[in-house]
Amino acid sequence: GGVSATLTRTELAMIRALEAFSRWCFFLHKSVSGVTLGAEDVWLLHSIRMRGGAQNLSELLMFLNRTDVSTIQYSLRKIEQAGFIERVTGNSRREAGYRLTAAGVDATDEYARIREELLIQLIGDVNGLEPALDSAAGAMERLTSLYDQSTQTVLNRKILNR
Repeated sequence: GGVSATLTRTELAMIRALEAFSRWCFFLHKSVSGVTLGAEDVWLLHSIRMRGGAQNLSELLMFLNRTDVSTIQYSLRKIEQAGFIERVTGNSRREAGYRLTAAGVDATDEYARIREELLIQLIGDVNGLEPALDSAAGAMERLTSLYDQSTQTVLNRKILNR
């Protein structure tokens, strides 16, 4: 019981919420753009939108707390081929970034409009949900840092036990 049971419940809730959120993102994006992208591709597209301006790979990895460079590069190519982003070259390959095209702005605008119309209204209809979500977001941010810290400890143990 106790903390262990609470953490297990939280982890299961995170998995279920991520699956539901993934479905939502996939189907909403497809409905507004007619283009099939995976949920992680949609998240990347919206991350570029939220960050504003051209974002390079390292900025996107940091923003999303991702380390899988090749997966993100593959997603960027898919989103670019779909016409939602364009590559912006800097002084070096390392400085190259991505920004939304007009189609990307249109798709993310319509996505945001429908999100506001459907989801934000539903959240507002549930008494006390907004402050609960704010509290949950803070807890998730702290939990993220604890998972990252624990992962580093696991990696350090492997090195130290050689």
